[in-house]
Amino acid sequence: MQIVKQLVERHQANTRPADQASIQALEQKLPFPLSSEYQSFLSDFGVIVFGAYETYGLGVPEDHYLNVLNAYADLSRDSSYPANAVPLLEVGDGQYYLYDNKAQRIVLWAMPNGGIVRVLDEGLEAFLSQKIFGE
Repeated sequence: MQIVKQLVERHQANTRPADQASIQALEQKLPFPLSSEYQSFLSDFGVIVFGAYETYGLGVPEDHYLNVLNAYADLSRDSSYPANAVPLLEVGDGQYYLYDNKAQRIVLWAMPNGGIVRVLDEGLEAFLSQKIFGE
């Protein structure tokens, strides 16, 4: 996540890094384990807010709309929601970028009952660099 760290610093994006206890608590509440890559995202940034972009994550209050567990609880009620995925970024029009912790990839998912629209080739760091910072 070194590239994203540099971009966050250069652009002075807002972040809320999560502590290890919060990450472990999230993992205990989800029905799947978190990848080490996603855990690094949470511990390094928690959430990233820059311009029009706001990622879901930790480091915000439990009832905050950017709290990943809140968003997961809401979105995962849809029958087409992919297993092992957490919400990462809302696109609009019922579409969300999700991070699949098992496959360690980004998927574009549509609700209601739209399912996976596209699987992205880039990893989490490349996705965040390009989507949030345009680099």
